[in-house]
Amino acid sequence: MLSWLRNRRRRAIREQPFPGAWDEVLRRNVRHIGWLDEHEREQLRDWIAVFLAEKSFEGCGGMEITDEVRVTIAGQAGLLVLGFTEEYFDRLRSVLVYPGDYLVPRRAPLDGGGELEWQEVRLGETWSGGSVVLSWPRVVDGGRLRDGGSRSVVIHECAHLIDMLDGEVDGVPPLECDRREWSAAMQECRERFEWAVEHDRVVALDDYAAEGPDEFFAVATECFFQDPHRLARSDGRLYDLLRMAWRQDPKARVPSRLSR
Repeated sequence: MLSWLRNRRRRAIREQPFPGAWDEVLRRNVRHIGWLDEHEREQLRDWIAVFLAEKSFEGCGGMEITDEVRVTIAGQAGLLVLGFTEEYFDRLRSVLVYPGDYLVPRRAPLDGGGELEWQEVRLGETWSGGSVVLSWPRVVDGGRLRDGGSRSVVIHECAHLIDMLDGEVDGVPPLECDRREWSAAMQECRERFEWAVEHDRVVALDDYAAEGPDEFFAVATECFFQDPHRLARSDGRLYDLLRMAWRQDPKARVPSRLSR
């Protein structure tokens, strides 16, 4: 019954006209919108409307939450699930937005006793309790394909949300193909990447991808959506694995040469 009511509510939301002001935000802050076909654009608009109706947005550190903030974040998040049916990040309840990069207290034990304490700079993070934290300038940079073009804090954190759907943050999302084969092939790609980093070879991914399988998946997903041709040239096998995972092929729509 609850599922039926939720689906009926979502249908009603999707049937409402999409605000013209929201379209303007997408054109300004989500560059991908210009590369989608009409069906994909309508699909994304419908998804954004439902997402914004269901999620709570909170400003932190004096950040004001406006429609521009909400639509910019939702527009980038929705790109990931264009290949899925009815995936609205149901476990996500709130999006916390800072006016800039923010500090998180960290602690580590010292040999012989005691603790080392410091402040770590964060651009974004995903909490298992149902929240995502984002730096607003980084959100804008990702949507406008700044900062080298392959980075997007929204895509990165939403990749973690999809990764969490099976209960584990292990770099393996829900798959339509064989999970064991996909995981083994992804591990080979990660080992190849780590070898290249250790030997100072040119790679498509940020070094942070070497932090673990979960971060490798999230960082690779950023590049897959933001600069797919570069990723395919660097590691065609990795691109194909992500194409299977996300059930779409951004290389077919994103220009091969992006003017930054």
